[in-house]
Amino acid sequence: MQRWQRFLVLAFWLVFFISFWLYVNRSEQSATELLQVWLQGFSSSQFGPLLLLGIFIIRPVFLLPISILNVFAGFAYGPIWGSLYAVIATLISASIPYGMGRFFGTGFKPEQLETKLVRRMRERSFDTILLSRLIFIPGDLVNYAAGFLRISFIAFVLATALGGIPSLLMTTLAGASIEGQFAFTGLRLNIWYLVASGGLLIFSLLSSYVLRKRSDLNEPQPES
Repeated sequence: MQRWQRFLVLAFWLVFFISFWLYVNRSEQSATELLQVWLQGFSSSQFGPLLLLGIFIIRPVFLLPISILNVFAGFAYGPIWGSLYAVIATLISASIPYGMGRFFGTGFKPEQLETKLVRRMRERSFDTILLSRLIFIPGDLVNYAAGFLRISFIAFVLATALGGIPSLLMTTLAGASIEGQFAFTGLRLNIWYLVASGGLLIFSLLSSYVLRKRSDLNEPQPES
């Protein structure tokens, strides 16, 4: 695809992106509050799962928060099916910006950005993506960068699944603990789901620490 065609696609995306956020601003609601209103409507729809998947797919295009979607998946479908649904939908959602990054990076050679970080991402793709998920670097930033730098898609998906599961399950289980209407106030929470969520958070932080230590040990030591 020629460069002008990529610029045209980028221009269309910017128009939709700016229009959406102008709408959010004029609605006097935050993006999270607006999503909450939409999701409450999905609860009573027989097409709820498909509609929710649609929001997961367009989410990275408009930089919408993913946490509320995972919380809703747990709320609507329970801890087991909600978690399974959220894992699949999150992987699809992460693949969209990865594909966009590859699309806009067509013709770009990663060697043109010969930095330590870029070399590390390409040489140790799985470890780098996994670590970025565990230390909570903004997910969409990682997704776009991985595609732009042409990181292996298989390594990207596997690392995203493994590294994202602890925090994803934490939010999904938190959603499953909600009793009543899906909202952020006036809710009763199931304490055992919250305990499980906290345990997953601790596991995520410990895993991040172990990976950082392993990464430091594998770094070549300067000669004295």
